[in-house]
Amino acid sequence: MAITGGLFLDAGTGLLVAGGYLAVRKADAKRFLLPGALSVLVGLTTMAPALLSKVGGQSAGVSEKTKRDHFLVELGPDDSIDELSSVLAEFGATAERAFPRMTLAEDEDLAQYYIVRGAKRLEELRSLLDADVENVDATEWDIEVWVVPTTPAEPLKTETAGRLANDPQAPEQWGLTMTRADQLHENLRSRSPRRKAVVAIVDTGVDHKHEDIKGSFDESPGTGDLNGHGTHCAGIAGGATNNGIGIASFNWDSKFVSIRSYKALGDNGGGSAETVAQAIIDAARDGADVISLSLGSFSPNAPRVEVQAIEYALRQGAIVVAASGNANSDARQHSPANIEGVIAVSAVDRNNRKAEFSNTNSSLKRPIAAPGVGILSLKPGNGYVSLNGTSMAAPFVAGLLGVLRALDPDLSAEDAYQILKRTGRGGPDSGKVGRTIDAAAAVEVIGNRQSAISNQ
Repeated sequence: MAITGGLFLDAGTGLLVAGGYLAVRKADAKRFLLPGALSVLVGLTTMAPALLSKVGGQSAGVSEKTKRDHFLVELGPDDSIDELSSVLAEFGATAERAFPRMTLAEDEDLAQYYIVRGAKRLEELRSLLDADVENVDATEWDIEVWVVPTTPAEPLKTETAGRLANDPQAPEQWGLTMTRADQLHENLRSRSPRRKAVVAIVDTGVDHKHEDIKGSFDESPGTGDLNGHGTHCAGIAGGATNNGIGIASFNWDSKFVSIRSYKALGDNGGGSAETVAQAIIDAARDGADVISLSLGSFSPNAPRVEVQAIEYALRQGAIVVAASGNANSDARQHSPANIEGVIAVSAVDRNNRKAEFSNTNSSLKRPIAAPGVGILSLKPGNGYVSLNGTSMAAPFVAGLLGVLRALDPDLSAEDAYQILKRTGRGGPDSGKVGRTIDAAAAVEVIGNRQSAISNQ
């Protein structure tokens, strides 16, 4: 098409030049000007898609990737999908509820989400529905969401990690040393949780039969993991500790944290804003104390459906943690880390410097940092693997927050973040990624708060 358009454009330009020459000479120019203008018009029309693609550059490609074969429609609380039946039928489209278990009493926004599929002219239909302000609150493309990418790494040995825990691979977990896990374990060894906290891993699933997670795993829908990303995150957040097997986490004797899995992403690591929102909703409805999200998309304006799902989770009492992303840019452009109320986690290396791949998060309201380079954790099939990524940093924070909630079930999301911030270690890049978590210091604050209350 571009070649044909170019021929028309060249021919038309030649005819216009010839016509212009004749016009100057006051000769009959119409027989050249009219066909020339027509040829140029045909050429430009034919080449328009290619020209726009070149002008749009990379953003045009991103736009195409984010558009799927369906979109989301949010109706007003008093509206019915039946009111759109005629226009949907005209376009050959169908609509189904996005979150069929959600009631208007629970959330009048999420209960009114529909997935529209099968339209002959999808963009035109979406434009028409956007214009129906009487019935439609909003529409949006159900954009693609992926695991935050990780890269393989060599585990980094440490002299002090695992001194208390008997897990044989703990000496390869430098992140435990940096976050003072030994001191944390010493504190937890003589304490009992008020109740076991639930950390929900919203990801590719979890290999619940893995030897080093089954002692911490709680019944949940996302069992099995052919990708491996979710299993790795689960081990960091709450792998069985002091069980003489594999690695350690903050979860001493598996007494403080239960891991649950909610599969939002497929075996290829991909999903959509709607599948992520559904998993968040399910985790929150099931009473998760902490929701860990090591996933995301390039979304300077976060998907509306993700925003509302996280708002629902926060109202249910969950603390929501998300990886800041691995593009070495500003996490303001990465959702769900950029959503209000989320604790956004960047990655640091063993020198407490920002990992070179990590996004910065200081432009967000709840920035924090955790180890994210050479992090050893679980691999499906009773294996172990070391990875780099903010995907690894986020479950460090989620696991610690689970321990805090186990000790103080009434701890609010805001109070929890303030404890992490106040007790966190400063570093040369704290202005870019926030303070790095200190697990022992955070638990000490909870202990001091409870002592003060009991002495009143």
